[in-house]
Amino acid sequence: MNPQNSTNLSFNSLEILKDYLNQDYDLVSEKLIYILEHFERTTYLELAPDAQHFINAFVKNFLYVFTQPDYCLSDRYAIRFIQLNLTISNLVAISCFKTTDDYLDLLTAQPQDLAKILTLCSARNSWQCDRQVLFDTNPALTSLWYSHYLEIYRSGLVNAIAYKNLREHILYEDARLTGFYKIDDVYFGSTYIDGDDDRLLKARINKLVQNSQLVKDINISNQPTPTKIAIISGFWYPQHSIYRILSECIAALKDSYELTLIHIGDQKLAIDTQYFKEVKYLRFDNGLSDLSVIKQNEFAAIYYPDIGMMSESIILSNLRIAPIQICGLGHPVSTFGSEIDYFISGADAEDGRHAEDNYSERLVLVTGLGAVNNRPDYQLLKDINSDNAIQTSIKSSDQFIINCPWYAQKVNYPLLLTLKKVIQNAKSPVLFRLFSGGALTRKNDFLPFAKDVEEVLGSAHVHIYPYMPYAEYMAIMEEGDICLDSYHFGGFNVLIDGLYLQKPSVVFEGKRWYSRSGAALMKKLGLGELVVKTPSAYSQLTLKLIGDRHFYELMQDKVRQIDLQNIAFQPMNGQYFKKAIDFLIQNHDHLKSESSKKAIRIS
Repeated sequence: MNPQNSTNLSFNSLEILKDYLNQDYDLVSEKLIYILEHFERTTYLELAPDAQHFINAFVKNFLYVFTQPDYCLSDRYAIRFIQLNLTISNLVAISCFKTTDDYLDLLTAQPQDLAKILTLCSARNSWQCDRQVLFDTNPALTSLWYSHYLEIYRSGLVNAIAYKNLREHILYEDARLTGFYKIDDVYFGSTYIDGDDDRLLKARINKLVQNSQLVKDINISNQPTPTKIAIISGFWYPQHSIYRILSECIAALKDSYELTLIHIGDQKLAIDTQYFKEVKYLRFDNGLSDLSVIKQNEFAAIYYPDIGMMSESIILSNLRIAPIQICGLGHPVSTFGSEIDYFISGADAEDGRHAEDNYSERLVLVTGLGAVNNRPDYQLLKDINSDNAIQTSIKSSDQFIINCPWYAQKVNYPLLLTLKKVIQNAKSPVLFRLFSGGALTRKNDFLPFAKDVEEVLGSAHVHIYPYMPYAEYMAIMEEGDICLDSYHFGGFNVLIDGLYLQKPSVVFEGKRWYSRSGAALMKKLGLGELVVKTPSAYSQLTLKLIGDRHFYELMQDKVRQIDLQNIAFQPMNGQYFKKAIDFLIQNHDHLKSESSKKAIRIS
């Protein structure tokens, strides 16, 4: 039996059963893992009937054999199965079995099968696990499971059960949790799971990194030169959202400072090197890479645009590489306990009164939003066709189309319930177009996410797009009537995309930069009427745009008249960032002696 597009993949249930009856358990494990690793590597966007049949048959046989009391897992296979927790959860979710709950009930009577329980227990399960009992039984395996359980944040927050379980999971503390795996997913994902309690998990990760032998063995010798600054990032290329909002900030430094880019990502990426005197490469891959670029350095300051998006940035942020260490808005969340001194943000988007609550770093507020948007690299289709005789709408649907340009991890169950209210109360047919970005390209995340979203909203009311090239994404967005912002974690570049396409956009104003910057920009543009502060106001305003034609046209006219060029795309705003860097380098010793966490305002 073969699934679609997988001519080299086959599964013979009789052969597996024969190996099991012969007690060749390692061979059984190898064959099961071989199939699972295919689904770990391959993301299906749809399933033909033969592929669906293959998955149903494989899941049926896998769960039957895997839960047999006499089927023993050797240590190396036990670890690998636990690492496949998310892949198994996703595969079961798109099968006719949906969850592994019934099989976990079977395993409960087999206490010797902890590894099997940890393999099958994911956030999608209603089956309740006692984490303390799991740690009592085997702390090492349970620590491994603790991290892999959290990987589901990309696709699982739209599931009511998973949403609840994940929020409980990050709150669990145990002294025997002495290691994290896939720390970038755990660290990065925690904020999307719970924007209030992410600090607890991130603080524990930072502490473990700081106490690790890896970090203790790294000795840094720094002889600072005031004009030398290093930028450490894995995403410094024009297509990335981080570059889009921070490249003009770095450009503002190039004439006054000697800049070095330390690239921690894929060396094959076409990174932009134009502002840098030197480009260095550093990556922790199966141990240490060449750390000479940081072990002996002359940097007066280190600037991290995006701590948390790669494991290297998390590890490096817990080292003292330079006297002054700063992070920024590429991933706009505090590190909550690393070796970072300052967080540079925008006065217009931050509530300075809560600086000490929202940041472990000292908040530095510059004029404006703290970011400078790059103009989208896209020409509107209506402009391309403006001289043509055919002046018909590019819209291809009679439904009211609502763009939701949300990375999948930004979509959660409460947000879906708000969209459901819009569907139920709208006076005309509604279609949500949800652009999931690159979030669902791993471990077969796409279909489980799509199924859960469709279960809440109905397949007739939502179309979920996988990752696509930017121009294609913008062309489809251009067909829409309005855009919605996500919450609790909002968007910024995607808001710019919608406004550039001249779409009225409903924006939620929250408590932190990632849910305040969009609202602040809307107000600067004179679009404050489209900013809301509660879920009910969010749905009501969306319904008003759908049902009140006069209001919709009024908002459409306002959006067409906004001055994006001089407000959002103004390169001179980068000079505010430079003023902050100048101030910190000149005054760091004095600021350090203050022992204060009150926000610093740079005017």
